[in-house]
Amino acid sequence: MNRFGRAWKTYRYRFVPWLLFNLKNRRLRTVTQEKGQKFLSHREFEESLFTFLTALSKLNTSTSNNVGSAEVMQETLGFTIQRSLSVIEGGGLGVKVTSGTIPAGLVTSLYPGLVYERSDPIFFQSIGNPFIFKCSDGILIDGNDKGLSKTLYKSCRGRDSCWPLPACDASWLTDQPICPWNIGQYVNNQTKVHPANVAYEEFDVPDDFPARLRQYLPNTFYTSGYQVQASRLLRVVALISLREIHCGCVEELFSSYFTLVR
Repeated sequence: MNRFGRAWKTYRYRFVPWLLFNLKNRRLRTVTQEKGQKFLSHREFEESLFTFLTALSKLNTSTSNNVGSAEVMQETLGFTIQRSLSVIEGGGLGVKVTSGTIPAGLVTSLYPGLVYERSDPIFFQSIGNPFIFKCSDGILIDGNDKGLSKTLYKSCRGRDSCWPLPACDASWLTDQPICPWNIGQYVNNQTKVHPANVAYEEFDVPDDFPARLRQYLPNTFYTSGYQVQASRLLRVVALISLREIHCGCVEELFSSYFTLVR
């Protein structure tokens, strides 16, 4: 029974009747078409990507550098994060700040996974899968690092890779991701005791984004580019800090799984 209760707490945010019934009790985030009200502009997001991923690229191309990716994250961004047991009882894994301080309005992590457009089939992958993120335009990102989802991600990565550079990062499927950003799917939902300190923001990465940096992004398409006529922008979801977040035993990242974008 306890196991069922924990599963329901996660699944209910995808159960439409429950959402409609509880809509009046939720604080809504309204986004207008005119301003967008983003916490981070697209230009600022691309600059953040370029700065950190360039530093990460230099680390991985150097044979004499003994500095790890966590150290690069600390030097470049001023903080480090990692997966660890959540402070929420029964919450499983979460994402904690392990060193430094995250200023408000900064990319804290990225939501990894296979990107499904609205016409792509995802029925079997969605069964028992609490890691499917729905974007405001209907695009889905499957952040599950196990089972069928894992197999499909690795297959699509191999399909789209062009030697010697991979199409995307697959190390987030392991316990030691090369890019420490790529663990956003483990950010837990807020509680009354622990309100949200990060928010989801959707960005589109252009086709001309450098391939040497694109290999560290944790997303790729389910459908091959050869099956579509026009070029596509890669959807990337970032978790942006809402306030200053300090290193500490209780400074875990929390988001709001229930967000209405109008």
